[in-house]
Amino acid sequence: MVNVPLGYEGQFQLIADPVPFKTVADLVHSVRVPQGPATHRSPPCFKNLVPISTAELPMVLKKRQTLSLIGLEDRQGERLLRCELVRKEPPLQLLLPMDCWGQFQECQDDQLYTINTIVSWKLLTGRKRRVRAAAGHSLRTLSPHIPEHFSGHLVLHPSFLVMALLPGEHEITIPSHLDIRITDATGLEQNPGKFMKMRQIYSMEKTRFPLRIRIMSMVTAQPFPLQCGQLLTVLRTREVRKFLATELSRGKMGRRFLIPTTYWGSVLWGGRYFRMVSDITSAMQQGQVRFRAQRDYTSPTEPFTSFEASECFTALQKSVVTAEIQGEEHRVEVLKCQNMATNALAVFPLFAQGDFLELVVDPRVGKLQELCQITRLPCHIRVVSPDPTMARDPLFGTEELRVENVIIEQSLIAKDETLPERTLEIPVEKISMEVLVLKERLQIRDAGKETSVAPQGIEEITETEALTYSNCLIAPRPPPRPPKPRSLS
Repeated sequence: MVNVPLGYEGQFQLIADPVPFKTVADLVHSVRVPQGPATHRSPPCFKNLVPISTAELPMVLKKRQTLSLIGLEDRQGERLLRCELVRKEPPLQLLLPMDCWGQFQECQDDQLYTINTIVSWKLLTGRKRRVRAAAGHSLRTLSPHIPEHFSGHLVLHPSFLVMALLPGEHEITIPSHLDIRITDATGLEQNPGKFMKMRQIYSMEKTRFPLRIRIMSMVTAQPFPLQCGQLLTVLRTREVRKFLATELSRGKMGRRFLIPTTYWGSVLWGGRYFRMVSDITSAMQQGQVRFRAQRDYTSPTEPFTSFEASECFTALQKSVVTAEIQGEEHRVEVLKCQNMATNALAVFPLFAQGDFLELVVDPRVGKLQELCQITRLPCHIRVVSPDPTMARDPLFGTEELRVENVIIEQSLIAKDETLPERTLEIPVEKISMEVLVLKERLQIRDAGKETSVAPQGIEEITETEALTYSNCLIAPRPPPRPPKPRSLS
């Protein structure tokens, strides 16, 4: 595969397509017919392989006569192809109807064209276009994999992009393989109103709801039952809290989930997770902490203590010690602990990372919302019985889950005006949408009445999606850094 940019300066010769077209309609559908005699210096030429005689022709078109395609015309509601007989003196032009049958075969074109001209004028719709590089021109500048004296031909596979301008002067590129639905929005700009993003609508004063909107543009990573041009009545805003969790299998991270707080499966509390020693010192404010290291740590200097994975400790107190680092003495905050196996005193700097897991003396079984309070996250759990409201609980059967955080998913509750009984929940963070606000403060019967929304399910997300959530209730604290030489301060 060789990529040939449109700006490539080399020239190519077309190889005539060997398969003839059977009707004029087939010809017009596949060939780029000029809109006038001056549109291009080389109009397409085709040789008719059989005699043609129709009521519209003043003569019989003989076998193997060559036709130059001049343009298209409409006469009395009928579309006609204007052709000119090549090498006929004086020049003779003919009009062929779309239903005219023949055997129209492309003639060999001896001219040379740039790739940009070929893509613009010389491609055949529904057929492969073959080209050959001009004599004396090497294609090795396109790819080193092409032999130096390559004399074969290339088969073009154009890749098209559509440039579109969204409301608000936002320019986007749409790849040709994307399946999209287009709605004619001509004249919508005459409606009173203004363009807004869904985030802006969510931030509006509650007194301005309900409001009527029309979807003008929409980008979503996953299928959603909305389309451009659709009319919606936005009733109110809604906040939903969900747990962000990661599957752990043999110590390795796996799938990511968003779990609603209404999850009714039974879970076994497995203790809090501490990434850094500094996280343990923060947890000590709620009581004594016993923990197990899940990775090795090698002390960079004395008096710090090294530890290995699976070693267990009891946190004693936070302190400050003097340590020599890179030839300089520094005051470093540390956590003094006791090794539970040897009773030896251990001193860990707060910047040490060990992926520690709290040791639970009395494991409890309960509901997710009950056990995973904000002050107890991140934590490890194991699902011991599935949610009875689900046909299949994706969490049941996992080895272990780490509940990382609680996110707030902000949504708009709306109704489709063509299906009033249908209620939609539109997450503003997941769908990029621009709408035209048509009317605010609609007078709707029972507008203040609670609208039933489909219950929240467990959603599996990618690692990239997990990193994009910003509405988290636990703000991550930057870990302390090791002291740096004073000469760099």
